[in-house]
Amino acid sequence: MVTSTPVSSFTLFKCPNTVMQILSLPLRIRPSHLFRPFHSSVAAAKTPDVFANSLRKTLEAHRSANRSRLIRKIYPIEDPPGLWRPEIPPESRAGYQPPAEPALPDSEYSPDTPDPASRKRQKKRKSHVDISSHQSLNNQYGEDAIQPAGTGRPAQSPWLRDLELPRANAEITLDAEIRALDQYLTPRAQEQSRIEKLRMEVASLLKAVVPHAPRVIGSHCTGLVLAHSDLDFILPYEDLPRSLERDRRPSPTRPQIQDAHIRLLRQVQRALQHTDTFSDHVKLSDKRNPSLSARHRPTGLLLQFYCGEGIPAITEYLQDYQAEYPALRPLYAVTRTLLEARGLFGSPQASIGPDALAMLIVAFLKMNHGRFPGPNNLGEQFLALLQFYGTQVDLQSVGIAVDPPGLFSADMLPVAFNADEPAHQRGQRSLISAKRTAAAKRNFLVAQRLCIQDPTHYMNDLGRSCTRTSELQSAFAAAHQQLCHSCDEWANDGNIKTPSVLATTLQANFDTLEKVRNQLAYL
Repeated sequence: MVTSTPVSSFTLFKCPNTVMQILSLPLRIRPSHLFRPFHSSVAAAKTPDVFANSLRKTLEAHRSANRSRLIRKIYPIEDPPGLWRPEIPPESRAGYQPPAEPALPDSEYSPDTPDPASRKRQKKRKSHVDISSHQSLNNQYGEDAIQPAGTGRPAQSPWLRDLELPRANAEITLDAEIRALDQYLTPRAQEQSRIEKLRMEVASLLKAVVPHAPRVIGSHCTGLVLAHSDLDFILPYEDLPRSLERDRRPSPTRPQIQDAHIRLLRQVQRALQHTDTFSDHVKLSDKRNPSLSARHRPTGLLLQFYCGEGIPAITEYLQDYQAEYPALRPLYAVTRTLLEARGLFGSPQASIGPDALAMLIVAFLKMNHGRFPGPNNLGEQFLALLQFYGTQVDLQSVGIAVDPPGLFSADMLPVAFNADEPAHQRGQRSLISAKRTAAAKRNFLVAQRLCIQDPTHYMNDLGRSCTRTSELQSAFAAAHQQLCHSCDEWANDGNIKTPSVLATTLQANFDTLEKVRNQLAYL
């Protein structure tokens, strides 16, 4: 007697010889369970995830289907307490479709009206410009405070209004002009009073939003403030794991802390956007160190908000450097004016920022300590500064160190790494390595950017925002040549040929700056 033996579907699928043997048996002795119309077998016959010639594909398809049924993301309408999820802009969400542009009537098309293709190209170029200037928020006049001369803007020298130029050599005259320019750019008493009122106004607006009152940082604390300097705030954020009592502290820029900073900045952004004094003039940057920019509409002043544990260490460093080198502030004022008149100042211009420029001048002063003795030597120092950074070093390949002062490059550093290597030298090795890696990847924009080692954090590069290094160095070299020519023409056989030694080199227009100062003082 032949008994039926249970045969699994796997055996049937993998053993075709067994199937042939079973089919050769009479119907009365074939395994009856093979002919039962199970509902699962019927469903499997209809599903498209069964591959007759591949068991592997069939199993993978079924596993994928099972995972999609059991594991899926659920977004509740309201977030549970204690959970924060970053906001995703509409254009970054799945399935986003840009709004269609309304078609223009036939009567609106003219030879001056671009076709749809050109409008798309213009829109793409405009979006690229918006990204590059996202952090800056051009002031309400749509232009910088100090403008280059030309195209209807005459070159001006307002620092000469109450200055009697000495009939002496060009260097002493240049010294007097640099000091007068510094005095002209220093905020007046009325402007300082308005800044203090604005600080109190911001603190009142954010009192219910931030856990601690915002504190003023930046140039208003370092002593390098000019009449059109931005007003910077730090939003103190308490990071308990970084307590000073702990031997090993986590990084202050770890992801969870950055997310918390962005969350706090978004709260400040919403609070400022609901006021008439800021409204839509508020932008949150998405760079590595997030910040919030807000344009104060009544005065046109730009406010910058950052998050941190307290006042940055660079503030104290710059205060000490000014006490050691009194020439720092006037040299900073004249150098910044020179760069602003050429559109080469600030991270929105892909150039050097305020702190980096101050440290660049500090490095020069420390490397030339004792070289310029006696009074009235600002002219000589400014000429030497322009010559040094304009022609004597290659800023695209050489790094600038402040503490200890000096230059560093791949050729200057030891080849082999030493465990007892000083901290500043390890930082320089890291900064140069980043430039060399970028060059190997043919990322010349990063490989040739300005490199200034931060004396408060040796691994930090203060010149990171400046990718127009060659233009910056060319501006220094051209200014040095023009200034030397002006000094030669200042007194030639006792005949004064130019009304100012400095004005012909700066070639700057201050009309917009005067408008900003008038609004700041009388509102």
